[in-house]
Amino acid sequence: MNPNSPADMSHAQLEAMLHDLQKRAFDAYEDAALRAEANPLQADAAYAQAEAVAAPLIAQARALNEERVRRLRKRAQAWRKASIAVAIAGSAALAWWSLTRNVPLS
Repeated sequence: MNPNSPADMSHAQLEAMLHDLQKRAFDAYEDAALRAEANPLQADAAYAQAEAVAAPLIAQARALNEERVRRLRKRAQAWRKASIAVAIAGSAALAWWSLTRNVPLS
């Protein structure tokens, strides 16, 4: 796989890259706002340029976030399966204990 692929990144790398992309996109819009304030006649051009700069950053952030969400869903599914397994094992252990001690289950 590509070494820069989101699937190959650690959770910390994903978070750091998401933070960096978000900061760069916000900086582009903030710079456009400052330029628009300084020259209101060029406001539309400043915001269009900021949109052009931010669009690929936002697309990259979405791809990273999709990988992060995929991982979190996988982790949640594993925890859900583990909790069901523990509940079944606990119920079986309680039933076994009750039957070996002649304790009614009601």
